[in-house]
Amino acid sequence: MTTAADACDWSIVLFTRGEPARLTRCLAAIRQAAEGRDARVTVLLRGDEREAAALVGRLGGAAPGLRLYALPQGDRANAWNQYVHALRPLAAMHVFVEDHAAIGPKALRSLAAALAVEPMAEAATALPSGGRQVAARRARLRQGGRLHGTLHALRGSFVERLAAEGVRLPVGLERIAPVLARWLGDGISVAEEASWQAMPQGFGEGWRRRLQAARARIEEGALAGRESLPEFALPAMRDWLARQAGSGDGFFDWLARRRLALEAIPAPEALRPRPVPV
Repeated sequence: MTTAADACDWSIVLFTRGEPARLTRCLAAIRQAAEGRDARVTVLLRGDEREAAALVGRLGGAAPGLRLYALPQGDRANAWNQYVHALRPLAAMHVFVEDHAAIGPKALRSLAAALAVEPMAEAATALPSGGRQVAARRARLRQGGRLHGTLHALRGSFVERLAAEGVRLPVGLERIAPVLARWLGDGISVAEEASWQAMPQGFGEGWRRRLQAARARIEEGALAGRESLPEFALPAMRDWLARQAGSGDGFFDWLARRRLALEAIPAPEALRPRPVPV
């Protein structure tokens, strides 16, 4: 439960797999973008305490008000749930960042300005600065109704309302931005100067991204048309796959299905965040 003592202007949430060089660069960019503001950074590591402990020596002083938590069940949906319901401070704005992005120095101020200019908006989305088909991706975001998962912000009052209502994402879900955008509808502002540069990716990262894209197609099909969300994504995804005939015949589609067959519903203790002293 949050208290007035936890309050800050900006709460920045960083989802990470814990690759040290990438995380250090991402935090340095956040520190620059948050300079002069009352900000708190919460790092949610998709892994166990041993991995987190190995990072501690690298993170001291890396960002304002830094907190580090390990999440044994490290999917994005569980990380988001744990932040909103157990870890969030009181804040005017909550910013969600992926660790493959080095955000621009104006990014956080642009997100805050977009929310200030449009008081009816509950969220603000950033725009990518590079990558494949960047112009088309920016144009789609400007059309409205979309959040970019790499960098976006939610208004503090909106997050407090979700927490009060007990709203949660299905545990096991990786592509969470489309579900958030569905809740927000037209209440998404575009922050034109909120940008980031994607960090160079090696073979392993490229492989992981293609696998994530295949999984995202399954997630999208499993949740399409549902009026309510399940507690866990896995049964819905398996049910949807069982109804498909020859869907997704590529190698990564096959690999995503194979991995889903090996997954299990996590135990309750695996969902809880484990604080790691920094």
